[in-house]
Amino acid sequence: MVFCAATIALAGGYHKEIKKTSEREVRVKLESAFGTVIIGKGAPEKILVFDLKTNNEEKTNVDVDYRLKGDVGYLNVDRSNDGNHSFSFHSDDDRESNNFSGFESGSWYLRFTDAVPLSMDIELGVGKGDFDLSGLNVKDFKLSTGASSTELTFGKPNESVIDNFQIESGVSKFIGNSLCNANFRRFTFEGGVGTYYLNFAGELTREVNVRIKIGLGAVTLDIPKNIGAKVLYNDTWLSSFTIDHEFTEEHKGTYITPNYDSAKGKMDVYVESGLGSVKIRRSE
Repeated sequence: MVFCAATIALAGGYHKEIKKTSEREVRVKLESAFGTVIIGKGAPEKILVFDLKTNNEEKTNVDVDYRLKGDVGYLNVDRSNDGNHSFSFHSDDDRESNNFSGFESGSWYLRFTDAVPLSMDIELGVGKGDFDLSGLNVKDFKLSTGASSTELTFGKPNESVIDNFQIESGVSKFIGNSLCNANFRRFTFEGGVGTYYLNFAGELTREVNVRIKIGLGAVTLDIPKNIGAKVLYNDTWLSSFTIDHEFTEEHKGTYITPNYDSAKGKMDVYVESGLGSVKIRRSE
């Protein structure tokens, strides 16, 4: 098999495309040591559309490697800082391998197909992330951020069920929008020293498990009023905890909304805080 991948040199950047062939699933591993990464929905017939916007004052390395094994595509995108860029594409028999080098760094944009389920494992170091997964078919999702500012959005209900939706955020700012549209069973968030806002708006028709662990950071959970919620809070005397007046304290550390038993969608929320601040509020 030979991949059809167009490379177009542009003023101030590069453009790369991977066309869809026989893939039934694509597994994405994305690592960025620094810089700006923007992810969104692209054309159905293209696994990936990659655009690199260069910055003459800074050099880096971006490796994009795509291999098709059976009906599963494996896409690895890695960005380091050694001053070069390279792109390589491989089929099962490795008959095609193209490399390009010498690019300058800048922001990079990735647009993914919505025609096949995606498993995404993203690591973002120092920089900025803008991940709009609205309209994509996400099967698995894991995100780890360092000293960064990151925004994640699910603007539409996700077609696939995500069994384990995992986010780790370090010395950073993180915003999660319409997270219930991700269609998850279990959601885990771990925060270090930062400010975190988790909005659980969206479509929820089952009972889900949410686990929040905070160190020195401040986290706000925004849970819509149509969702039944039970919160179990495990704190220390140094932490700060504020919860909406709609919750009733059943017993120490356990809070529940009036509609918990009757709601179609409900959340069981487990919160652990060290020296951090936790705020839970209800929204329309």
